[in-house]
Parts: sequence; structure tokens; C-alpha cells
Amino acid sequence: MSSYTRIIFSLYFISMTHLLGDILSTTKEDVFTLVGLDRELNSDFASSAIIYEKLFEETKDSDYLKKAIESYFANKDFTKVVTLSKDNFEKFSDIKEYLMYKYLLSTVILKKYDEALVIAKELEKYQSPQNSGLLGDLYYIVGQYDKSLENYEFGYKALGTPNLVLAIANLLHTKLNNTSQAIDYLKSYGEAHGCDKKVCLKLLEYYQVQNNLDGMVSVMETMYAEHKKEHTKEKLAKFELMLGELYLQQNKQKGIDFLAKTGNNNLVLASLYEKDKLYDKALELLEKTYQMTADDTILGRIAMIDFTIAKDKKLVIKDVLNKFELALKEKSNPEYENFYGYLLIDYDLDVKKGLELVKKAYEANPQNIAFEDSIAWGYFKNNECTLAWQYMSEVVQKVGLDDEEIKLHYDEIKECMEGKKEEK
Repeated sequence: MSSYTRIIFSLYFISMTHLLGDILSTTKEDVFTLVGLDRELNSDFASSAIIYEKLFEETKDSDYLKKAIESYFANKDFTKVVTLSKDNFEKFSDIKEYLMYKYLLSTVILKKYDEALVIAKELEKYQSPQNSGLLGDLYYIVGQYDKSLENYEFGYKALGTPNLVLAIANLLHTKLNNTSQAIDYLKSYGEAHGCDKKVCLKLLEYYQVQNNLDGMVSVMETMYAEHKKEHTKEKLAKFELMLGELYLQQNKQKGIDFLAKTGNNNLVLASLYEKDKLYDKALELLEKTYQMTADDTILGRIAMIDFTIAKDKKLVIKDVLNKFELALKEKSNPEYENFYGYLLIDYDLDVKKGLELVKKAYEANPQNIAFEDSIAWGYFKNNECTLAWQYMSEVVQKVGLDDEEIKLHYDEIKECMEGKKEEK
């Protein structure tokens, strides 16, 4: 054996001797502690609780008592937590507050509220903000709302946590009939700490209860400014749409400008332009969106605008009908079906197919007067005046004859019915 090899072997032997010495010197307590820690780390809390309790019984070390209680609690053995905590209140004054807290929490979970209230009075003497949330919860559960509010407010002044301000706001709104004060608390939290999502959402909810549009807008603007970078494009588009709809209620142009600026809800914006008969703007947005998405359903909306703005309808009708065919190829759409069907009927291109389409639209939405009028016109064009009259009479009964097109259809169908009477 070379001298170099002997040196390595000697070093290895020395290190192994030291390791063996460490192992031999390990106490029974150390082994139990390691096993308990292993069970705890592997979430076998039933085993770790028993091991830690055994260690506590043998050593009377309060650290093991706390570990046993934590493991029993994690294992949802709340009865054991209650017993182990209560039995040691007077034995370990240095952790008495901790033991009472765990006792109180477990009795609340077990719905032993009378027992919980007894210890709550003792726990309140510590004047600890960390206990205030649990104490407030207990008094809330048993209906002592003034005591509940007192504890929540005490904890909130010291800690300023979102959970405590939410608890205060909930109590004020649901039990003390004071939504305005609840809103004041939530607003002050936002001013001091920024827009916590849960706090802002609760504030938005209360503004909705009050139908406070300006308040809702204010909260949504804050949430948008502080959290927009966190959202995916899809979620951001939904949020912008909600904010845009609120703006529209405040000021229509403000809503339109916002949706135009953000650019994630072009289909909605196009609809707004259509309602204002700004067809060129609507068409530009729809065509741009179609080029980006290749979504054939958009072609239906393009077709309706193309036909509406065309000076010579006959020149565009073929292209319009082709667009409707593509738009309806994969998915039904009552608005498209009615428009398409009506064109086939009105221009005598295919009355039978047109009638089928407008009937399909009407079945999807029988409350739509335009669809009902289209059916009446379809039956008229198909020389079924009696059926046409049935539908047309209902339309006129519902909306009268102020609409020029409805009046035209009514007069034509009425004349058809009168002609039938003369034939008889």
C-alpha cells in the first residue's frame, strides 16, 4: 500500500470514528425529535403529534408541548388540542396566552361557544392585537356585535391588515346596517395601503348596493391602474369592457374613447358605432378584427353594414349573401339568420329558404318583433296571406304602425286578405 493510499485510509478511518461517536452519543430524546420532525415534514401529523406529546411528558419542555398542539391541530384533532391546552394553562405561564389562543380557536371550530366565551374574557386581558381577529369572530358568531366590532377595530388600528378591515366592513354592512361607514373603512385602507384586490372588490360590491356609479368607476379605475400588468390579454379585455360600460353610463363619449384607446374590445366598440350610425368607423374596426382573427362570424356583421350603406343594393347583394353563408357555416346566429332570410324573401331570391331562416331566428328569440315581422313577410311572399296576417296582426298589436316598414308590410298583407274575401 502506497504512503498516499495509507494517508487517505487514515483520514477516512478518523472521520468514520468521529461519526460513530456522534451516533453513539445521540440520546433517545434526539432520536424521537428527529422522527417527530420527519413525520411532521411528511405531513404525517397524527404520528408527529403522538411523538411530540410523548417527548413533552418525558421532558416537560414547553417547546414539545407547542409542537404537539400544532400537530394535533394540523391533524384536525381539535378535541385533543382543547384538552392539552387547558391542562397546561397554569403550568406554563410563559406560553399561557398561546395555549388559550389555541384552546379558543379549537372550541370555536368545535362550536363549543359557551366554553370559548369563558376563555375569551381571559384572553382579552392580554390586549394583544394578534388575538383580536379570533375574538372578534367569536363575538360575531354569538351575536355580540358591539364586542366583535371593538376587537376588530383594536386589531386593525395596530396591524392594519386587509382581513381585519374586511371583517369590520362586513360586520358594519351585514349586521349593523351601516354600509356608509363600511365604505369609509375600505376607502381609508386603500388610501393608506393601496388597492388590495379583496378590499377593492368588497368596496365595489358596496358601491353597487348603493347604486353609486361614480364610486364604482373610482374603484375600477384604481384596480385597473394598479393591477393591469398582472392580467393576461383576455382578462384585461374583460376588465376594460366592464370599466368601459361604466364610463358609458357616465358619459357615452368617454366610454367610446376609452374602448378606442385600449383597443381590446373592438367588436363592442363597433356595435356602439353602429348604434350611432357611424358605419364607416364600425366597418373599419370589423374588417381590421377579421384580418387579425380570420373569424368568419364577423363577416355577418360586415355583411349587414355593407348592405345598409350600399347606394345600389342589387350591386352588393350577392357578396352580402356569400358573407352570410360563411358567417353561419359553423355557428347559428339569430340576427344574421333574420337579416339573411329577409333579403332572400324581400328580393324574391329564395322565399322558401328565407322563411326557414327567419323562423329559426324567431324560435331562438320569439320576443323579437323584427323576427316576427320577417315571418309575416315571408308568408306573404309565399302567398300564404292568412298565416302572414296572424303574425302581422300580433306585430301591430305590440308596436303599432309608427315604423314605416311595418306599416308597408301591414298594408300589403291587409290588402291580400281583403282580396281573398272578395274572391269568396
